[in-house]
Formats: sequence, C-alpha cells, structure tokens
Amino acid sequence: MYHSLTIALDGSHNARPALIEAVRIAAINQATLSLLHVVSLHDFAIESIGLLDSEALQAQAAEQGQHILDEAAAYARQMGVTQLETHLLQAPEGGSAMSHALMVHIQQTACDLLVIGTHGRRGWRHLLMGSFAEEVMRQCTLPLLIVRNPEDDDNPQPGIG
Repeated sequence: MYHSLTIALDGSHNARPALIEAVRIAAINQATLSLLHVVSLHDFAIESIGLLDSEALQAQAAEQGQHILDEAAAYARQMGVTQLETHLLQAPEGGSAMSHALMVHIQQTACDLLVIGTHGRRGWRHLLMGSFAEEVMRQCTLPLLIVRNPEDDDNPQPGIG
C-alpha cells in the first residue's frame, strides 16, 4: 500500500510511539523509511544556554540530530526494515520554519505517508507551547499519520525516537 514513508523525529519520548508505528508499517509493506530530523538552532540554543559560540552550537545541534537518526535507524533495521534513508534538515529560526522545512522536503521526495508524534497537550500548555503536529497537519497535502503518546509528558521513559 505505502511505498515510501517519512517520519519526523525530534528525540523526544513523543516520537517513540510514532517511530514504532512507522517501522511496523514500513516492514509490513517492504517500504522505504525516511528518518528525518530538523535541526533548530533556536530551540537547541534554549536547551544549551551555556553555549554562546554559534558555530559550536550548530555543530552540537547537528551531532545530536544525527545521533537521533542513527538510533532510530538501528531500531528500524532490528525490526526488519531494509530500505532506510536519513535526512538532517536545518531550520535555524525554529518554530514554523521547522514545519516548513519538513513540508519542502516531503514535496521534493516520493513520500506517500508522513508520520509524526504528538504529546496531545490541551488547554494552557497547548496555547503556550504550540503544536508542531497541528502546524504540519494544516500544511500537509499527503496522507498523515499522527501518533499520540499515551505517556505523561512529565514522566518520560528513555528510549528511541
């Protein structure tokens, strides 16, 4: 049914259930699985407040993104996916630039299903933090699978994604 899936990974525990589902679908369909991470220097800088050198910060953000992709690729191979691609995109501004980079990428590829994870925040937390999944949903023109993480955001479990 699907020949090429793309999953956006951010390294959070919210991406783990989406990765598991994307790997399952890719393995069943013997499809190509594209693992994608968007490096956001803006978001990474907030987490790494001690680093002021932008080149070092960019290198560290890219290194962390590649680690996320490598870990996800190892999991996918272990689960029987043989056709894998990894993509490390850049969106230094963060926010909507990240979803825009994702949309440009999937429009330039033969992707026929996009998979993303979400935390399912509601109320004030949603208003304050926004929703990458919601923004992608508004822009996406191909089939989109949004996988909600059933775990509480305040009690993440370590692992892939």
